Amino acid sequence: MDKITATTMADTVAVAIHSLGFTPTSSVVLMLLEHRTVAATLRLDAHPEAPAGFWATEVRHYVDRLENITGVLLLSFEDDRAMTPTQYRALGGLLARTGRPIRHAVLIRDGYLTDYEGTHTDQIPFATVATSNAALALMVGTKSYVKLAADIPPCSTDAAVSELQQFVDAARRLDCADGATRTTVCTRLIGIVIGYQCTGTITPNEGAWLGGTCTNKGIRDLIFASLATTSDDMDTISAALMGDISPDDWEYFRDGADAIYTALEYIPLEYRTDLLAGLGWTRWIDGKGSEAMHFLDLARTTDPTHRLTELLTRLIISGRLPASATTKH
Repeated sequence: MDKITATTMADTVAVAIHSLGFTPTSSVVLMLLEHRTVAATLRLDAHPEAPAGFWATEVRHYVDRLENITGVLLLSFEDDRAMTPTQYRALGGLLARTGRPIRHAVLIRDGYLTDYEGTHTDQIPFATVATSNAALALMVGTKSYVKLAADIPPCSTDAAVSELQQFVDAARRLDCADGATRTTVCTRLIGIVIGYQCTGTITPNEGAWLGGTCTNKGIRDLIFASLATTSDDMDTISAALMGDISPDDWEYFRDGADAIYTALEYIPLEYRTDLLAGLGWTRWIDGKGSEAMHFLDLARTTDPTHRLTELLTRLIISGRLPASATTKH
């Protein structure tokens, strides 16, 4: 994609929304700058109840994770919750003292954009974001579109249930600690992802294999970790799952996640829990915490005590960011 230049508030908001993959609510979005280039985009839930100094320090810790930052663009998406003016001033002062001042702040509220520090009389309709020069350029230059939890289609192949059950039964016998098993599973996944990259879809058999095989928790974790790392070292796999390292190949990571998303079309609701939780993990790794929570909420509806769902939910609510959320990709 060619370089996108943002010259208006609407352009800036369009670039932020595109970077996140969704329109945030009750959020503070930070676009971290290296001179005039956006190096990373972060989103944090608004916490108006937090003491201003404490909140500003917590936000600064996130900014600290990326080197060479020279400034910040701040967007306050205000709904039922919002950053307070006191929090904003505390953060502005702290970032200025560390050489990374807030260069511009935009308020998004009640369907309008306006300068955060202005009189709020010069308002621009939020609808102009979709038709801004940056949004149109991004629309033309984007070849693939984010797969959202809200758009998962219903299961379309009743005949796949018996085949899926066969893979569930076979998964019980798989041992994640066995090297040959790990190689076989990862090779099958690579074939599915490459096929998806070529055709934009997967077969019902591949969907049934993913749904059934991922009921084995160790194998499920291996499948999702292998989207991020080609290493067979268990410590590296664990680091990938915990977000301590970034994916080796972002194109493969995202295409793999999209292939697994596509598999849901061939899997009945009661068998989707592990894949939904895993997809929540991929969104978290990609820095999209809110969309991750949407997938986890769907997983929770079929299994309220699902362990991976509980773990990921705690990580996201705690504000923990994976290493990849503050690195260029």
